[in-house]
Amino acid sequence: MKIKLLAFDLDGTTLMNHCELSPGNRQALLAAADLGVFLVPATGRMLSFLPQVILDLPVRYAITCNGGGVYELESRQAVIQNLIDNETAQRVQQVLDEYDIYIEYYSGGNATTRRDMPSMAKTHFGLPESKWSFVDGKTYALVDDLGIMLQETGLCPEKINLPFLSPEVRRELWDRLEKIGGLQLTSSIADNMEINSRDAHKGGALLGLARYLGLAREELMAIGDNGNDITMLEAAGCSVAVADGAPQALAAAAYITAAHDQDGLAQAIHQFVLP
Repeated sequence: MKIKLLAFDLDGTTLMNHCELSPGNRQALLAAADLGVFLVPATGRMLSFLPQVILDLPVRYAITCNGGGVYELESRQAVIQNLIDNETAQRVQQVLDEYDIYIEYYSGGNATTRRDMPSMAKTHFGLPESKWSFVDGKTYALVDDLGIMLQETGLCPEKINLPFLSPEVRRELWDRLEKIGGLQLTSSIADNMEINSRDAHKGGALLGLARYLGLAREELMAIGDNGNDITMLEAAGCSVAVADGAPQALAAAAYITAAHDQDGLAQAIHQFVLP
């Protein structure tokens, strides 16, 4: 059965340096689109942080926030949402308040953080230079207190993002947040933590979008590199991991392609999508 939808992770799979799309990957994606294949970026990023090199492609739908929101890009309307309920978000924030860490809330395709956090990201919070674009490139809604914001607005977030954690804090937080229940904890890179509703994951979002479009599982291809891609790789009829991906992603995929910085995406498209 022909591939009719290609779901592709961004950072570490499709993009280099978090913002660059190689000519080879771009040409392969365009060739797939010319065959009528739906190009669907599937990312932990929020809608408003999709890079322009991806928006310049003929992309109609995007899986964002690890499946917390699936958006039709032209209208910016969510066709699928899997949100953290407000009560659970407040319980998470009560735990996070005990730590001196950088925190982002994603909702409606946008980001909210505490008013003082962006200015302290590079110094006080010690975000490495490789992550600076993840702060500098965002437009935030700023609040004085994240817990009070949750209480006053009733916000149900698509995702709570902790972009940079020490190994010790990450392990401790992971254990504590798992005990709250109702959450999906993943990482797209080794030193971050992404907190979603238990029902929010790329695999469920991919299958939900496929139902919305009337596509069968066998018509879906997914490619990724890390822990938050595993459910998507398990859901797709054709699953591929880049060679430099995390061991758990490599184990979940049926096929291995070249590394992400060696046009592994393009190689996989030529092998499984293009005639």
